[in-house]
Amino acid sequence: AVRLTGGEPTVRAHLPVLVEKLAALRVPGPGGEPGRALDLALTTNAAILRSMAADLRAAGLRRVNISLDTLRRDRFVELTRRDELDRVLDGIDAAVEAGLDPVKINVVVMRGVNDDEIVDLATFGRDRGVTVRFIEWMPLDAQEQWREQAVVSQAEILDAIGAVFPVDPIVRGPEPAERFAYRDGRGEVG
Repeated sequence: AVRLTGGEPTVRAHLPVLVEKLAALRVPGPGGEPGRALDLALTTNAAILRSMAADLRAAGLRRVNISLDTLRRDRFVELTRRDELDRVLDGIDAAVEAGLDPVKINVVVMRGVNDDEIVDLATFGRDRGVTVRFIEWMPLDAQEQWREQAVVSQAEILDAIGAVFPVDPIVRGPEPAERFAYRDGRGEVG
């Protein structure tokens, strides 16, 4: 797998050209036989994804991970120092419309910051047909900010979601994240 990440990869000039060149590469098969295409993925903030999602898909990009920690405009501005929530949400829609699959939304959950949006974010993912993955807050800690009481546990996240949308664990494969399927069949959450 090849993941294009950042900084922010969508600001790179001619990104679809790079994706097309990477998509043309093949992973060698057994005995030197022609192999399969690379698994190309992109990690982005999605602020300008609308303008290039279709071109990236046509160039060979298959999947995308998008960072989004809140659905509230005021909180988004506070966390990112940019008033671009509408553009990010539109970028997510553009990724789905372009046929990128899966589209995964990465949410860093922080107690007292966005933990009151867990169910809202899960609902957002279900409504759009994208997977929302809740990630434990882990600062690099140069400023010694990490505190155990600021961490929202997996059990708390699953309890909040499960109270509204019951979930069942999916058998874990090689992925680093645990995944859970909604019992009603409307996707999954990580």
